[in-house]
Amino acid sequence: MTKPRNRRGLGIRIAAVSALVLGTVGLSTMPSQAIGGCSITNSGASSSTGTVGVPQMLDTNACVGPLYANYQGGGSDQINMTNTGVLGQAVWFPSRIGNATVSDSNGAGSYTSSVAKTSTQATVDAPNTAQVGVATTVTVTVQSNSPGHYQPTGTVTVVDANGATITTMGLTPRGTGSSYAYWRWTAPSAGNFVFKAIYSGDSYANASTSPQDLLIATPSGGTISLNAPSSATAGNTLTLHASVYPYGVQGSVGFTLNGAPISASVPLINGLATYSWMPTQAGNFTLGANYTTNQGGSGSTSQPISIASGPTQVDFITLTQVGSSSWQPNNTYTLGAGSYQFTATALSGAQVRVGESGPCSWSGYTLTVPSGGSCNLTAATNGGNGYAPTSQGYIVQAGLGQQTAALAAPLSGKVNYKKVIKLETPTQGTTNANQNVLWSVAKKSKSVCSLVFPSDGSVNLKFKTRGYCTVTATAPAVTGQWAPFVLQRTYQGA
Repeated sequence: MTKPRNRRGLGIRIAAVSALVLGTVGLSTMPSQAIGGCSITNSGASSSTGTVGVPQMLDTNACVGPLYANYQGGGSDQINMTNTGVLGQAVWFPSRIGNATVSDSNGAGSYTSSVAKTSTQATVDAPNTAQVGVATTVTVTVQSNSPGHYQPTGTVTVVDANGATITTMGLTPRGTGSSYAYWRWTAPSAGNFVFKAIYSGDSYANASTSPQDLLIATPSGGTISLNAPSSATAGNTLTLHASVYPYGVQGSVGFTLNGAPISASVPLINGLATYSWMPTQAGNFTLGANYTTNQGGSGSTSQPISIASGPTQVDFITLTQVGSSSWQPNNTYTLGAGSYQFTATALSGAQVRVGESGPCSWSGYTLTVPSGGSCNLTAATNGGNGYAPTSQGYIVQAGLGQQTAALAAPLSGKVNYKKVIKLETPTQGTTNANQNVLWSVAKKSKSVCSLVFPSDGSVNLKFKTRGYCTVTATAPAVTGQWAPFVLQRTYQGA
């Protein structure tokens, strides 16, 4: 007999199966990662390393904000989420170094990052030029690794070009991942000054050293300074000095009065140009100096000058080259290398002083001119007997120097053809321009004579037969300085 089924129990089992199926369907509609709880990853990063102050972009899934970064060595960072939905984001700015674990408010997530010190870059910012005796601001900046937000702390030491300490300062946070320090520095004298900053680092930032920064100190605070009196008397000579920086720059300076030239181009010698000038009018004027360098640089400066009335008649100097004519002021004269005698007189009867700037030299009343170059002569008197002091300038352009050589070769003439003629001893053979002397026999004379070169370094001439023999000693020119050397001798061997 068949036992009747328990329909009530069957119904319960069917309901349970249905509920299980429905529950499975319901679970399949939830995000798959939500099943495992909060998940935190570094957005787009290939490794879990970081740097103090450099932001890390974190992606979150089913996390409860805010997040917390707990450092293995102690301390933590609170990280606010920018999106608190199931799929969220957060930006973490690590504030310490070491291993840190990031989790949500419930302690879930556990993203781990190894945070290292940030690198830094120290820089010194000084003005290009500064005025001697006037305080100027020099600033040091220490920037953390871009795009870092960490503001370095600690001290920075500023040293000069020799490494000597100038000052040590504490850093002040500036924001945007940098800190700074500054001090007021006063140049003690004109010249070039170098600054270099050395940052010592801190617990979270590495040390760094800045590149050198150059400051040029000048009397005016610019690249050119004019040294001239603020007042003068018409008819009295003034000496104007213009200094151009940096020291040693090559170029020239022109002096002006109310913008009009009062001098020709004056060469810079060790950064200094000097010019003697005599004002002829009374009044208030602007004295100026402008320069150009061989590298294309330029600059100018000016200062006021008050000129009072002076004597109506100005002294005049007559400078005469012995054996030649008198020289006219402001003219250019070309002389070869050598020494030249002069006389100098003045209408006032006063003593004439002569000075020189350039490669020439002046002693007494003798001018010595080198081979090549340009020189400036200045003749001046203090005036007297109704004459005002005066100053007159002359330009000497040195021509090519004439080479000479001490040689043993006798003068041209008749010689005993059986004897050897010494043309050059072992210690000779070099010109005053340090050029070697070369001997040659004329083509038409080669059948009559020939050169002999003994082992002691001398040069001799030997006749083969009676007749005329022409020999020539030469040395090459030195471009722009020395003319070629040529010496010719003709001997009759008899």
